[in-house]
Amino acid sequence: MKHLKPLNKKAELLDKAADDGTAEEVFQMITVAGCSATLDPGWEVDAFGGVAALCQPMEADLYGCSDPCWWPAQVPDTMNTYPDWTKEAKSAGSDWRNLDAVYPTDEE
Repeated sequence: MKHLKPLNKKAELLDKAADDGTAEEVFQMITVAGCSATLDPGWEVDAFGGVAALCQPMEADLYGCSDPCWWPAQVPDTMNTYPDWTKEAKSAGSDWRNLDAVYPTDEE
């Protein structure tokens, strides 16, 4: 790699490791960490390759998009302190009016 010039310290370390023959001591992770490798066809694009009709109505995807990797600002987290907020709404598409509103109390 003598035709490339390292531009930062990390690149210099990699260049040195390649020269020393120790570059192969780094191994890839076996498990996927984070949300960047998640693929769930059906929410990225619709049947026609577009995004205009996704999550229409929004209630249709409420449970499917509540995972921490999907839309964390728009829907509740799956890890919350109100585990029974959906007990009266088994189907978000038809029972969305029964979803409980959560109001914090002074004790929390």
